Amino acid sequence: MKFSKFLLAFTFLSLSSFIFSQNQELLSKKDDGSELEIQEGNLKEGYSSRIRIGADYTHVHMGIDGCPSFNGNLGGGQFSYEYNPTDAFYGGVKASWKQGKMHASSGKRSLLYIDAHERLGYTLSLDEYAIDWSFFTGIGYRYYSQKFTDKTHDHLVFRYNYIYIPVGMVFEYAPVDYFTLGVDFTWMPQAYPTVAIHPLGGARWILSNELANFAISIPLDFTFNDAKEFHLVITPFYERWKDGHSKAKTSTGVPLGLPSNTYDFAGVDVNFGYSF
Repeated sequence: MKFSKFLLAFTFLSLSSFIFSQNQELLSKKDDGSELEIQEGNLKEGYSSRIRIGADYTHVHMGIDGCPSFNGNLGGGQFSYEYNPTDAFYGGVKASWKQGKMHASSGKRSLLYIDAHERLGYTLSLDEYAIDWSFFTGIGYRYYSQKFTDKTHDHLVFRYNYIYIPVGMVFEYAPVDYFTLGVDFTWMPQAYPTVAIHPLGGARWILSNELANFAISIPLDFTFNDAKEFHLVITPFYERWKDGHSKAKTSTGVPLGLPSNTYDFAGVDVNFGYSF
């Protein structure tokens, strides 16, 4: 968790510095012209930054090799910031949290899910078709904490940590002034997955890297005021994630035998957005 705290702190400081510089630039523009002129310029050129924050509902199916599957419901929230001016550098950060319980015939599991990643890329704009197309890569961190309780009330706690490389694209089409349809797709190959199990000594085990992880969402973005800085964004999503099997062995060469897990997440986010 120390690495995750460092990553989130670094991202927050970078984002704060950038927003401050943008606000200083806007203030300098206001000194040179009237507020009406600045507003008209923003409407004509389009905003370059946007923030979204909201809550979500998620249904999760967890398949475990050779064991009964778990199903459950999660609640949580998310935050994102994106910088995507026309035909220029694209950057952003996304963070999300989910929490809830899953059940199976063998027992129950609690699940805490934390994910954060940054995006760096380029936005290609086709103004005549009202289309923006952004491509990106970056670095991400994900954390799962699970407490498994069987029918005898014995329990194990699993703490998964993952470093991954997000690679993806964001496609946006605005057919009318007040509505934008989007597709946000991210491929998430793992770079360094590990797990610690308590109370089994607390050792951290290295897992096999899994490459077939991805997320896709369909943002439905509505705006209602003339300046178009306030938005309501409803986003159905689907995500598939897999834990690799343990590569650890005993001193005699016998595999420890931790199986792989496959998670299917599906649900909807509801976000309020602000563009500037």
